[in-house]
Amino acid sequence: MHLAYDGRGRPLALLVTPGQRHDSICAQTLLERIRVPRTGPGRPRCRPDRVIADKAYSSRG
Repeated sequence: MHLAYDGRGRPLALLVTPGQRHDSICAQTLLERIRVPRTGPGRPRCRPDRVIADKAYSSRG
């Protein structure tokens, strides 16, 4: 399971993949799933102001 969440720990996107799927392969897909509703008119936000990630092991990706 790959999870993107905001600074308050609220989930923004979830991606479930097979067992040994590398995080770097899933990162782009996970980020594309983020949709943050606006309080006023307009489309949902889909680009975060910043991204903090934890990589369990090294990879060229």
